[in-house]
Amino acid sequence: MDVEGEPLDRRLSRADMLRLAALAAGAGVVAGPAAAADAAIARLTKETGRLQVMDWAGYGNDGGQSMFAAYVKKYPNNKPQFASPMTNETNAYGRIRAGAHPDLFRPYVGWVKFFAQSGLVQPWNPKLIRNFEHLNPFMVKAGQYRGKQYGIPDDWGFDAILYRKDKVHPKSNSWGLLFDERYKGKIAWFDDLEMITIAGLYLKAKNPWNQTSSELKRSVNFLKSKKHVARFNWSSETDLWQAFGSGEVWIAYAWPNDWVQMKKKLPVVYMHPKEKPIAWVGMFMLLKNSPRPHLAHAYVDAWSSARSGKWLEDNYGYGHANVEAKPSSSQLLKALQLANPKAVTLPNAYLDRDIPQRSTYANLWEEVKRA
Repeated sequence: MDVEGEPLDRRLSRADMLRLAALAAGAGVVAGPAAAADAAIARLTKETGRLQVMDWAGYGNDGGQSMFAAYVKKYPNNKPQFASPMTNETNAYGRIRAGAHPDLFRPYVGWVKFFAQSGLVQPWNPKLIRNFEHLNPFMVKAGQYRGKQYGIPDDWGFDAILYRKDKVHPKSNSWGLLFDERYKGKIAWFDDLEMITIAGLYLKAKNPWNQTSSELKRSVNFLKSKKHVARFNWSSETDLWQAFGSGEVWIAYAWPNDWVQMKKKLPVVYMHPKEKPIAWVGMFMLLKNSPRPHLAHAYVDAWSSARSGKWLEDNYGYGHANVEAKPSSSQLLKALQLANPKAVTLPNAYLDRDIPQRSTYANLWEEVKRA
């Protein structure tokens, strides 16, 4: 049962502690009371089977294994097993509601409240995550709902615009480049309701994440009127990289890793729109009734280390919530403002947030696609 401040471990009575101490002594543990209790608790809460993980493409055994190498070394019999990648949070939500049972998954910060209220997840116990104390406090707070830690922050970056500087000449640094008639057929949008938020930003809605009915109508009609400029809506980064790399598109709604990959081949710019980019923070969430909660904590702890953070920054071009992680690239350090602990918020960017009318936004985005 969940206990305030300790969602995974029941409070132990004096008799429990004596029993644990006896078990630890029987196991030959002599490193002191704390170590004895840890060892005994580990014995009483031993979990079996492979850790079930649902994550985005590129974070499983197809590239991201360095992020959790320390976990695999410590728990070789409980290696993570990855479900097919989530394409967005709506996809993950639908699959879990339909019966998928991952131990943990990783939506982004704008979905923390939604999943916390859904009844599908449970809070973490930060005391079981040794690297928790090194995570950016601002991002840690963004993972909380009603005082409980539902999200553990790790990777972060920006939704912004990638374009080829040899082909594209923006009139200004603006989200408007995604709708520029001059580049009809050379633009890729992102297949997500976030496009309605982007339209709201560009059209100066008072609150793009919670637009009024008239603002939503304006945003949707605007996207419909500009739909013809987009060659396609991407949901897979590999599809975007192929299209961008081949010259099929020159402009795209993109993430930092897309810039890192494309700048290896092409002269590209990762624009910081004057309306401000949207910052996102990946939040590990723990499924309710997971049979492997302690293993899930160990996995997230490995992900949260400075060593894993540096690898992520060097290889994927994303920031990491561990403030001790620093990339080798000074160019990346500058591009993501990694020395700024509040780079994900104003005045630099809008931190993504809950959308109270999320189902309405989702339905309207489908309406845009059908238009």
